[in-house]
Amino acid sequence: MIGAGALGCEYLKQFALMGVASSANGKLTVTDDDSIEISNLNRQFLFRKKHVGSSKAATACSVAKTINPSLNVEAKIMRADPKSENVFTDQFWDDLDCVFGAVDNIHARQYVDSKCVLHKKYLFESGTLGTKGNSQMVVPYKTQSYNDSQD
Repeated sequence: MIGAGALGCEYLKQFALMGVASSANGKLTVTDDDSIEISNLNRQFLFRKKHVGSSKAATACSVAKTINPSLNVEAKIMRADPKSENVFTDQFWDDLDCVFGAVDNIHARQYVDSKCVLHKKYLFESGTLGTKGNSQMVVPYKTQSYNDSQD
């Protein structure tokens, strides 16, 4: 999952409640390089005032594990972008079953979409940008990708 803000927190909570990535072979990786701010608390429901200044990815994963201790989740405190391809390698992308996008900027959405198409990974793309919101299921070479659509 890319992004641990408002949508990412909600997805992570739901994944924990549903038992996603809770089997011996399951794993959920959450990546976000942002820190929690006080202004996040009204919409990023896994976070509390004591978390202000902490990593969104690490805190969201930790709180989700309190909901479901069997959740196999790993936080990566970084952006998924060209600068982090030493971590998010081709092998990393190849090993994924699917990707959930929950970011608030177009460049990140475009990058993740291009990686998912290249590696033939299902992408549930969603996000907000100001007052706009979107959600889109991308099945490479079968549906329109995020980069093929226009806002």
